[in-house]
Amino acid sequence: MVKKSISREKENGAVSAVKSVDLATCLPSQLESLENEIRILRSLSSPYVVNYLGDDVSPANSFRNLHVEYLPGGTVADVEIVKLRAADVDERLLRWHTRCLISGLKYVHDEGIVHCDVKGKNVLLGSDSSSVKLADFGSAIEIKKGRSLIKPRGSPLWMAPEVVCGEYQGPESDIWSLGCTVVEMITGKPAWEDHGFDSLRRIAYSEELPELPTQLSKLGKDFVEKCLRRDPNRRWSCDQLLQHPFISSASPPKMIGESSPRCVLDFAGSDFEEDENTANFESSAKERISKLANEAGAIWESDGWATVRSYARESRVNCEEGTSTEYPELTRTHLEIFNWRQCGKYVRLRGLKSSFGGQRCDPLAGKGGVCGGEGKVDILQIL
Repeated sequence: MVKKSISREKENGAVSAVKSVDLATCLPSQLESLENEIRILRSLSSPYVVNYLGDDVSPANSFRNLHVEYLPGGTVADVEIVKLRAADVDERLLRWHTRCLISGLKYVHDEGIVHCDVKGKNVLLGSDSSSVKLADFGSAIEIKKGRSLIKPRGSPLWMAPEVVCGEYQGPESDIWSLGCTVVEMITGKPAWEDHGFDSLRRIAYSEELPELPTQLSKLGKDFVEKCLRRDPNRRWSCDQLLQHPFISSASPPKMIGESSPRCVLDFAGSDFEEDENTANFESSAKERISKLANEAGAIWESDGWATVRSYARESRVNCEEGTSTEYPELTRTHLEIFNWRQCGKYVRLRGLKSSFGGQRCDPLAGKGGVCGGEGKVDILQIL
């Protein structure tokens, strides 16, 4: 299990976010993902990437820990941010968040890194939504020359077609995920609906594209279209996107109806919807620290934290190392070759303990009790 918590230094009261894995019980892929994130974050330094603060091993509990800066504003996927977006009809907030995200991706790509898991939950916000940073580099890889078969990494509903097919994963793939994330920032949900294997099939082999939100401006739709091109060679680069008129003049939006914080600790227990005149910030730093680091721990549903993907189910999910388990029904077997039996439109994959999307092959359900055929094929090609 991957755990997330906040930590306070005894000497100066500094607060940080901590991602940990239990060395005694974790799976190899969990530790590998954390070590990969530690290695990459050590080498990065950008105002658009979450700051690495250190790493260690807890002697008492044998936890491997990664310490990064704590951003109290949550993520662009949070419900609170959706409410702010709904009020910002002129797209100022969306444009600014997108510009910061592209700036972070440009820096990462220039450093020879592909993030591989760009999505709303991995884009963190500061206290006033003007500070936007890319986070969660557990799936990130170094850019490789040429193209060869790869193991897809990241979250399936944000993956580019070439990634789902196992053909290639490079900076262009991050651009596709960026387009999906812009749609997510507007709608509050993934660009593709989660229909299990059918979603993967549509992403990989159809000519379909995610439906663009109707409330998005014509200029915004043109921007997203530059990201969501099925041919990776035709997608715009970060440099090109930064010059697009949709975001080229973007600036931090002025947040109305909130008090200016003195420091990050002022956000403990504050209410963003509270009137400025009635906001009551604690004058004592000790009291503010106490609220941030209490024995009860953080309240994940309301403290503005991104949900850390859990690996508790990984023992029963056939998932490649480094991939997300947030959508296990989409990642169990899409890289494998299986024997199959077909009954009309239903497919059963031999050796699997569960079916996909509720579909299964039942010889008694077909006419005459005979299945339509059997053989050995790539699972993505049979649906």
